[in-house]
Amino acid sequence: MDVEVHPNFEENRWIYLSYSYSDDKKVGGNTAILRATLRNNQLLEKKILYQGGPQTKKGQHFGSRLEFDTDGYLYFSIGDRGNRNMNPQDIKRDGGKIYRINDDGSVPKDNPFVNTSGAKSAIFSYGHRNPQGLALHPETGKLWEHEHGPRGGDEINVIEKGKNYGWPVITYGINYSGTKITDETSRPGMEQPIYQWTPSIAPSGMTFVSSKKYPDWKGDLLVGSLAFQYLELVEMDKNEVVGRQRLLDGEGRLRIVKQSPDGFIYVGIEGKGVFRLEHGN
Repeated sequence: MDVEVHPNFEENRWIYLSYSYSDDKKVGGNTAILRATLRNNQLLEKKILYQGGPQTKKGQHFGSRLEFDTDGYLYFSIGDRGNRNMNPQDIKRDGGKIYRINDDGSVPKDNPFVNTSGAKSAIFSYGHRNPQGLALHPETGKLWEHEHGPRGGDEINVIEKGKNYGWPVITYGINYSGTKITDETSRPGMEQPIYQWTPSIAPSGMTFVSSKKYPDWKGDLLVGSLAFQYLELVEMDKNEVVGRQRLLDGEGRLRIVKQSPDGFIYVGIEGKGVFRLEHGN
């Protein structure tokens, strides 16, 4: 579902993958995080760093994105796996969470729930639905996330240690049938999104623009839309969304967008491939 190289990849050749796994018991699947050494176009020394559980035959909401921060911690997401009533609000269960681990899979000693009895110690934040976007802010170093709402209520969040982002207790979305999930869009102790999309765009992939190749977009976010098949330019003023533009409209279900070290922005579109944006408007 995602791929990330280690910050010191040139030295250690470590590459990280998130994927949906199932084992020989054939009781369903969940999300796993794998580290391997990439040499001569082969994945060697493969090691599973985290494996969400329990396995389930529900086929939705695996997440999953990967992102390193400036301190070398690896963050990843696992969606609520279609079990919104049990997973997102329970720190003793996987699903509906953002996780933080060391590059070898061990858990940082200052993770928020390390000393909470029975808690999944890799959890960094909780109360999420299906996060398919993680990006590090190039100036503040903070981790930003977006996640699928149900029918409406897709969110952009700034992720803070140990915080509860509310799903499904609070949401701006409704059930796909049109019925209410809850009357609450806010509650004390639960975080509000920076922005929410209603109707839902089904966001997938996320990157901040900092390259000199796109001066008009500097500081803005790029987000793919699965539902409406375009790339969205989310115009930012610090932590506030001040405008939106459609790019690559109708090109297809846009799964991922990344700003490369070469300064160019690359997008992955289902059924078509990877494309490079030569310039911005």
